[in-house]
Amino acid sequence: MSDLKCVRIPTGATFPGIEPTDFITPDMIKAGEPKEYGRSLYADQTGQLDAGVWECQPHKHVNDPSPYDEFVYLIEGLIEVTEEDGSVETYKAGDSFIMPRGCKCTWDVKEPVRKLYVVLTAEAYQG
Repeated sequence: MSDLKCVRIPTGATFPGIEPTDFITPDMIKAGEPKEYGRSLYADQTGQLDAGVWECQPHKHVNDPSPYDEFVYLIEGLIEVTEEDGSVETYKAGDSFIMPRGCKCTWDVKEPVRKLYVVLTAEAYQG
């Protein structure tokens, strides 16, 4: 019998066990003082797939380049993403998008944001 079972990903207002995170490093910040919090809700046995929740206050930061593929579902907030070519896409609560590994973009978090994420690391491609 397997110990594996489905994992509920909450979409409500509270997330037990959410803690301060430091995904945004000081060299990435272009404006504001992001206060970020998150929690991994699932990580596979290899450590190459991770799913969880992340939230942050308004700020602007650069992903240069993204080290992993990421699926994002916004539970709340508003983000303007500026791509390397200058194009801008706005995402609001209820929207989802994929940020491919290697993507160079700027996130301008206009309102406090809470997202669900699923990340696939670069190592997954090598295994």
